[in-house]
Amino acid sequence: MTSRLPERIIVDAEFVDDEPTTNPTTDTKAAAGAADRPGLATRTATFLSAAALREATAVREGLRILGAERAGWFNSDSTLVTDAHVRADLLNDRYATWQQDQIREAQRLTEKAEALEKSADQRLAEASADDAGPGDHQRLGKDAEKLRSEAAAWRERVRQVELQPYTGHREPTAAELTGHRKRMGNRRRWKAIAAGVAAGWGMLQFGGPTLLGGILSGLVAVGWAKGRFTTWRAAPPEVPQLDYAAPAAPVTASASAATSPPGAAFIPSQASPAGPGFTKQAGAAPGFTASWTPADTPAPAAPSGPVEGELDCEETDQLTEAMLAAGAITDGIVRLARPDSITRVPGGWLAHVVLPKGDGVTVETVLPKLGQVAGEMGLDRARFFMDPVHASAGGTAKTIAVAAFQEDPFTEPRTSPLVDMDSVDVWTDGIPVAFDAFGVLVNLVLKDTSLALGGASRSGKGAALRGIIAGALLDLRVNLRLIDGKAPGQDRWRHLAATFIDEPGTKGAKRTKALLEALVADLERRAAILKRYGMEQIDDPTLIAELGGLELVVIDEAAAITGDRKHGAAIKEALSALAARGLAFGIILVVATQVVTKGADGVLPRLVTGNVTWKWAMRVTETTESNMALSQGAAKAGWDASKLDPAIRGMGILLADRYRRIRSLWLDGPDLLSLIDTITRIRTTAGRLRGQWNDPIEAAMRNLSTPPPGHAASPRPAPPADVDEDLDEDLDDEFGPEDEDGEGEYDGPDDTENDKFTGADGVPILLLRAHKAVLAAGGRMHTGPLAQALSYEDSRKLGIDLNTLLREVDVERPAGGQLRVPGTDKPGLGYYADTLATAINRYRG
Repeated sequence: MTSRLPERIIVDAEFVDDEPTTNPTTDTKAAAGAADRPGLATRTATFLSAAALREATAVREGLRILGAERAGWFNSDSTLVTDAHVRADLLNDRYATWQQDQIREAQRLTEKAEALEKSADQRLAEASADDAGPGDHQRLGKDAEKLRSEAAAWRERVRQVELQPYTGHREPTAAELTGHRKRMGNRRRWKAIAAGVAAGWGMLQFGGPTLLGGILSGLVAVGWAKGRFTTWRAAPPEVPQLDYAAPAAPVTASASAATSPPGAAFIPSQASPAGPGFTKQAGAAPGFTASWTPADTPAPAAPSGPVEGELDCEETDQLTEAMLAAGAITDGIVRLARPDSITRVPGGWLAHVVLPKGDGVTVETVLPKLGQVAGEMGLDRARFFMDPVHASAGGTAKTIAVAAFQEDPFTEPRTSPLVDMDSVDVWTDGIPVAFDAFGVLVNLVLKDTSLALGGASRSGKGAALRGIIAGALLDLRVNLRLIDGKAPGQDRWRHLAATFIDEPGTKGAKRTKALLEALVADLERRAAILKRYGMEQIDDPTLIAELGGLELVVIDEAAAITGDRKHGAAIKEALSALAARGLAFGIILVVATQVVTKGADGVLPRLVTGNVTWKWAMRVTETTESNMALSQGAAKAGWDASKLDPAIRGMGILLADRYRRIRSLWLDGPDLLSLIDTITRIRTTAGRLRGQWNDPIEAAMRNLSTPPPGHAASPRPAPPADVDEDLDEDLDDEFGPEDEDGEGEYDGPDDTENDKFTGADGVPILLLRAHKAVLAAGGRMHTGPLAQALSYEDSRKLGIDLNTLLREVDVERPAGGQLRVPGTDKPGLGYYADTLATAINRYRG
C-alpha cells in the first residue's frame, strides 16, 4: 500500500541564497532594504521550525499509513490479502487438518495393534505357566498366534495410512473464500490482543514507564520512516506455496487405482460438466433409484469378458474387507460391475459393484448392513452410501451402487433447477424437490404419490414446500389448494392458489372443512368420468383436462387445522377419504407438520399416514418422533431423523420404496421472486389465476353452486365472461358507446366521475375498473400506480373509496393490504385481483 505524501515545505529562496544582487543600479535600494531583512537567529529559527514541521508531517503521515496497513491486515483487506493468498491459506489449513487426521488414525490403529500384541504376550505367559496343561498350552499358543496375526494386519494398515498420498484437493468456492478471509482476520486480531496483553504485563512487571517510552519512541520512528521513504510501505504479501502438490484434474476410471483413496468432499452440484457424473436413466422409477453412468464413457456393448484384474482395485478390496467384517457377506470378493464402472472424484469415489456368488447374498440382504459396513470402512452414514442399481442401468439382484466420501456430500446446498424453467409436467416427469448423495435429483411425481413431511421448527420444511408449490404451479393443469396453518408463512402464493386459506382459529378450520368436503364430493364426479372410459384410475394423462385438472392440497402445519375442537374431527375424516381414494382420481395431498402424531387425538389419522406413499422426515428432536414420521423400527434400522446434522437445513430421510438420505433443493431470495413472476405471467396469459376461470370447488365452498355430474372445467380456459367481459359491458351499458379508440376505455377527468355509479348488476363501476387494472398488471398492484391507472389525482382518496366498497360486502384485504409487487424494492399498501373479484361476486350475489 502506498499513500501520497504531502509536498515538501518550500523555504523562501532569499533564505537559501544569502548573496545579495550586485547590480550597481540597485545597490542603493538594497542597502536601504538591508535594515528590514531578518537576522541570523530569526532565519535559523525559521529553518528549524520548517524542518520540524516537515518531519512531524512525515511522522503523522507515516503513522496514518501504518494504521491503515494494520487495519487492512486485521480485516483481511483484499488490497493486502488477495484471494490467491486466502486460497493458499485455506488449502494449507485443509492439508494440515488431513495430516492431523492421518496421525490420529495411525495412532489409533497402532494402539489396537499394541493391545493385540499385549494380549498375545499374556496368552504365551499363561501357556508357559507351571499349571498349564498340554491342551491349554496348545490352545493358548493358537490364540497368541492369531492375535499376533491380527496385530500384524493392523500394523500393515498403519503403514498404508502413513504412505497414503493426499488427494483431498478441492478448489474453494467464493463463499468458502469469504468465510476463510473472516477467519484469518479474527485469528490475527486474537494474536494481536494476546501480544498486547503480554507486552502490557511485561511492561508493568519489568520496564514500567521506561519500556512504555521505548515502545512509543519505536512507534514514532517507524511512522517517520514510513512517511519519509515511500519504498518502505506494506505491499501485498507473497502468496505462500501449497504444502502439497495439487492434482491437475480428477482421476478417471482408466487411471491407476492406487492413486485414488478418498480425500475431501465431493459436491454433486460442483462436478465438472465434462467429467463423469450421475444421470437419471430413461425409464427408471423417477426419484427412487440411483442410476449412474460415466458421462464421458459410453457403456460398452456386451463385454466379451474383461481380464480378472480389471474388476479389482483398492476400493473393492477395502469394501470386501468391510463387508466381511460387518457380516454383509460371508465369503468371496466384491468386484466392479465393469472395468469402467468406478469414478474417482476429488474427495471420494463412486462405483457399481457386484456381490460375490455362492453365499446367497443379494441387495436386500446387504442394504440393512449399511451402518456396519460404513463403520468398518472408517466412515459413517453421512459419508457412505449404498443403493440398488435399476435394471435400466444394467443392475441385477447382486449389483449395488456404492459411494464413499471423506466429507458429507450434503454440506453444500444445491439450487433448484426450477429457477430456469417455465413449465413442468408433474404427472410424468415430476417436480425436482431434492438430491441424494449420488447427485441424482429426486422428483416428486404426482401420479400415485402423496407426501407427509415432518420435521422440527427451522429444519427446512419451508424450503421443501416452496419447491413443491412452485413446481406444481408451473404445470397449468394443477389447481393449488393451499392451507396455511402458520400464517403468513405461505402468503407469497396467495394470488396464485386456486384456494388460499390462512384465517386463524376456527374460521380457518371452517373454510378448510368446506374445501375438503367439496373435494370429497368431487371424487364421485371424477369417478363417473373415468367409469365412462372403463378406467379405475387416471391411466391416460389426456383425461386430466376432462376431469378438471389435478387438485393439489397443500397443508402447512397441519396441527393448527386438525386440532380445532369444533371442526377437527370432520377435517380428519375428509383427509382420510382423500388419502384413500384421491390419488386414483387426481386429488393429491401434501401435508407438513412439526410432529406427526397418530391416532384419534393425533395430528394425522392412521388412515392418512397409512395411505401416504412418501414419508419425508427432516430433523426432529427425539427418536420417537422420527419413528412416527417414518415408520416403527426405522430408528432401530439406522434411519433416525433425530441424528441428522442440525446445521444442514433441508437434510432429511425419505421413505418411499425404501429409505434414503436426501437434501431439499434451495429456492429462495431473488430466484424465488423471479420464479413467482414467471408463474404469474404464464398463468395470467392462460387464464388460470383465481377469478379468471369457473372453479366448481370454490363455488361449492361458497354454496353458490354444486358441480354437476360430468362437469369438466378445462385446465386452460380463456378468461371467462363473468369478470372482465362483464366489466366492459357494464361500462358500455351505463355510459353509452365506445370511445373514439374503440377500446371501451374511459380516460380523463370524466372517468373518475363515473366511478360513483353502479353497473346494471349492482357492482360499483370503481370496483370493476380497479379489478381490470390490477388484473392487467399481473394480479397485484400498489395503490399509487393504481390511482395513476384510474386517473385519480389523490391515491389516498382512491384507497378510502375502494376500502369502503370492500367493507360493504365484508371483504378484508389480506395482511391489511400489505403486498409486494415484482420489480419494487419494498412492500406497500395495495390490492390483489382475487380480493377485488371476491367483492365483485358478492355484489352480484
